[in-house]
Order: sequence, then C-alpha cells, then structure tokens
Amino acid sequence: MQLATLLPMILSTLSLTSALPNGQAATWRATNFTLQCSPGGCAYRFNITAPASENAPGFQTYCEGITPNATACANNTITAAVSPVTNPTWNVKVQHEWHVIEEDYNSEATYWQAGSANVTETTTAFLIKPDVFYGVA
Repeated sequence: MQLATLLPMILSTLSLTSALPNGQAATWRATNFTLQCSPGGCAYRFNITAPASENAPGFQTYCEGITPNATACANNTITAAVSPVTNPTWNVKVQHEWHVIEEDYNSEATYWQAGSANVTETTTAFLIKPDVFYGVA
C-alpha cells in the first residue's frame, strides 16, 4: 500500500480518541476497607470518594466483591478489583468511567480514569491517585 493511501486512513482514526482536558486529577479517598478471607476466597468492602475536578465529575460510592474479580460498585460508573500481590500485600484497582456530550462533534465521548494502591489486610483507609487517563469520542 502506498503512503498516500494509508495517510488518510491513519488521520481519520485520530479523531476517535482524545485526551482529557488539562489539569490535575483529584485524589480518591478509600475508607472502611475490610478484607476477609476464608478457604473459599477473599471478600473486600470499602467506600471511595473523589471531588469533582477539571478532568472528571466527583463520585461517592461503596464497593464490594470477591478477589480478584473486577466488580461494579454501587455507583456503576466505578469498578473495583482487589488482587493479592505478595503476602501480606494486596493491590486495590479502581476505575471511573463517565460520559460527556461533545457538542463540537455532535457525539458522546466516554472517558476513564484508573489508579491503584497497595494495602495490607489491616489497612482501613488509603488514597488512590489516578495514573491512567483515556477517552474515546
């Protein structure tokens, strides 16, 4: 294929993805974290909140699930997963998804932020700083 044929195709796909607006992400605060394990597996529970920022709407929700599965929280725009790392450390991953009407393009864009923190089973509160940001319009 010639470059002249590929270039329009490549350029047309660039409009399908977009970066988040400039600005710092809010830090997410997790509280009331519990992890209870039995021979059948481990269950986790925690509350998580984030203030609104330039990049994303705020949220407040309750998450619970069975390790290591990703599970939607009470606010289904938030997904959480807790996975073992090395005893006694666990990794808590959280993802936030939201939708915005992009009036310039007359379409809906979907954005995601995700972050994680390592905790132990005795940790009850911790912070997550989102470090993954992406969107599709």
